Amino acid sequence: MLNLKNKKGFILVTAYMVIAVLVILATSFSARTIGEKRAADKERDTVQALWLAEAGVDRAIAELPNTSPLSGTLGIGAYSTQTTALTSAKYLINSTGGVPDTAVNPNTSIRRISAIAERPLNPASPGDITSAITANGDVTIKGSAEVNGDIDRNNVIFDFEDVFGVSKDVMKNRAVHYYADPANNITPVDHVTWVDINSLAEMKITTSGWSGSGILVVNGDLNITGGHFSGIIWVIGTLKVSGNPVIDGALFVESGAEFETTLTGNPTVSFDSSAVNSAFGFIPSATAPYITSWKED
Repeated sequence: MLNLKNKKGFILVTAYMVIAVLVILATSFSARTIGEKRAADKERDTVQALWLAEAGVDRAIAELPNTSPLSGTLGIGAYSTQTTALTSAKYLINSTGGVPDTAVNPNTSIRRISAIAERPLNPASPGDITSAITANGDVTIKGSAEVNGDIDRNNVIFDFEDVFGVSKDVMKNRAVHYYADPANNITPVDHVTWVDINSLAEMKITTSGWSGSGILVVNGDLNITGGHFSGIIWVIGTLKVSGNPVIDGALFVESGAEFETTLTGNPTVSFDSSAVNSAFGFIPSATAPYITSWKED
């Protein structure tokens, strides 16, 4: 009987030992599996963070010459960019990608990229613009309207692509702002703004507090009675200027020779080479910008 009890005790102890070993092995295996999963997840997040940083660079390049900070989210990750103009054609883009989004998780995998991008040089030159007003038809100045600079009028031959170095399609498709039949005094109007007039009679700028800059292309008629604009206004239709607006830069009116550009009231239109030069810095290139150097910080 004693031997039988001893055998049963031995078997029980052995079973406990086997169970203990299995528990230890299972715990070890589970811990290793969890660790490997965490490492795999971290590696995955790190790769995705790099992709997000690259996405930020791509977006920043697509929006040149606009250098405003950009941000966006993709899935649970996010990117942010800072763009600095080194010259009129060369830009430094710093982009950061994070997974998960840094706003919701402090344990984020972060990758940072610095890239130098260049815009192809535009074949057109702002120095070729020398007149305050260039119009295909006649230009009539009445009242106290003031024009400081030359006026080219009556069947003057000028071409959009010759002036800007890009086609109208390129200018429209890559404009920073696009409006169709906009409300009066629409804003913002800066960098490159393209306006299509479809059902309205004309685009109107009426308030003295309105301001705009860069290149404004109006595919239709334009009526300006107030505000201040600095840069180049190109009107594919007709132009009327009255009231007391101030326009610094250059005006182009593409309407046919049978149409008249009129300035009445107290407007001031002045040729400004500095405003024209600044506007040329916003002209989109027919060829996309490209990266000349790239590194991960």
